Amino acid sequence: MSKQQDTMPNLSELQLQLQQALALIENNNINKPDVALTDLRSFHHTESLLQRCEQVVQASQPQKPILRIIHHFACSGGTLISKCIAAQPNVFLLSELHPTTRLGFNANKGTYTPRDVITQALYSQIPEVDKLAEQLFVENIIATEKHVRERGGYLVIRAHTHADYCTTIEIPEVDTISRLLSPHFEIKNVITLRNPIDSFSSLRKNGWVHFEPDNFDEYCKRLYNFLKGFDFGDVFRYEDFVIDPIPHMKRMCGAYSLQLNDMFEDVFSQFIVSGDSGRSSDLIGVRDRVELPSSDICIMKQSYWFKKLAKDYNYLEESS
Repeated sequence: MSKQQDTMPNLSELQLQLQQALALIENNNINKPDVALTDLRSFHHTESLLQRCEQVVQASQPQKPILRIIHHFACSGGTLISKCIAAQPNVFLLSELHPTTRLGFNANKGTYTPRDVITQALYSQIPEVDKLAEQLFVENIIATEKHVRERGGYLVIRAHTHADYCTTIEIPEVDTISRLLSPHFEIKNVITLRNPIDSFSSLRKNGWVHFEPDNFDEYCKRLYNFLKGFDFGDVFRYEDFVIDPIPHMKRMCGAYSLQLNDMFEDVFSQFIVSGDSGRSSDLIGVRDRVELPSSDICIMKQSYWFKKLAKDYNYLEESS
């Protein structure tokens, strides 16, 4: 038993002390003007009693388990960094999760998904299927995190951020994954970011612009709204990572309270994750920008929302 437990009174003792203090207050007729101030000196002890009672209640509450989440927009190098995180000791990464997105779902053709209850629920047109999907998602993550933790591992979720911020649905105040899981976990976040000119150009090249209006300024506005929901210190630039991976991965591990495997560059390519749209090399390095006319780049740099992002995340000099 810890020293704190030895010295802290139990809840029954505190309840008794609190009852005695309340009785003392009732016996003092504090409404009478002739009551001496010294007669009320015991009244001030009630505050400390309440504080002590609150401490006992808080101590009796189970601590939330830690859950680690990585967030990023599509075509921003997130798959590479996710693989590198998966290569850290005892880490298990679940890639591109979102409970209610319809992206990739074909309502007109049944797909063989024997492990996926919600896809089959969509086909069968179960009422309030999104509510069901969120409930099952939370239950599954709670069970999976517990399963991994009890075996000495650490669960990392790669949120499918694109489903929240880059489709025709209304942009949420809080991303779906955080909203659903923060009541049940202590969340540790890592957010990765690539120069918006590059990520948007790749997004358009892949045919993944699922929002309207289909333009760069709208994209940057959505990216800005996404980033403002997180602490600035949790944001890591893709460009910095590929130039010098080890110190930046060390910082990410610090944000996650994980140990660093400084050999991750040798093994990251062995990890299988979804969303591997552009990178095929086993080497981490700078990639060439999608070819764009210089006139297009000049127009993109005039975007109001891009200027805000570029100023906040030091992309002004790197966007030429």
